[in-house]
Amino acid sequence: MNFFREGGGEPWGFEQGEASGTIEIKSVNPADYESEIVDLYRRAYKGLEEYADTDIETIKRYLGWLYRRADGGFLVAFDGSRIVGFVSIDHKWLSPESHIVGEIHEILVDPDYRGKRIGKLLLEKAVDLLAKRGVKMIELWAGEKNFHAQNFYKSQGFEEKEKRGKWIRFIKNL
Repeated sequence: MNFFREGGGEPWGFEQGEASGTIEIKSVNPADYESEIVDLYRRAYKGLEEYADTDIETIKRYLGWLYRRADGGFLVAFDGSRIVGFVSIDHKWLSPESHIVGEIHEILVDPDYRGKRIGKLLLEKAVDLLAKRGVKMIELWAGEKNFHAQNFYKSQGFEEKEKRGKWIRFIKNL
């Protein structure tokens, strides 16, 4: 069964028990949903604050930076009117080896929606968009204590490349 529909936001359907209703993925300006996205960011990083901004104004500036870098790749998952996740990409990122790569700067899922394939859908959409923009390699970083994220990225075909400080770099060739 194909749950992807072209145009506008792309609705995704789920088996019963995975998510309520239909999840819609849309490219948005985070400033249009600022309070909801800031709240989601803070809740998603609860317990992992060492890897996140914690000051509300700093988070707002960070979201603005993500949007400017994303060039249409700031994607938000909606369950009805509720924001349940987002991903932000950058198709012109300079890797540590000085190559242009696709970067996934941020991917977050509402803690109430974890385990319901929202992160997988966001990641798939981000990878597809980066591939359409000609990217041959994608990288992302996870905190060294964020084992859930590390395992998720590995399950999606990313390979651990290196560790720098408290961060682990993952790559995926397309």
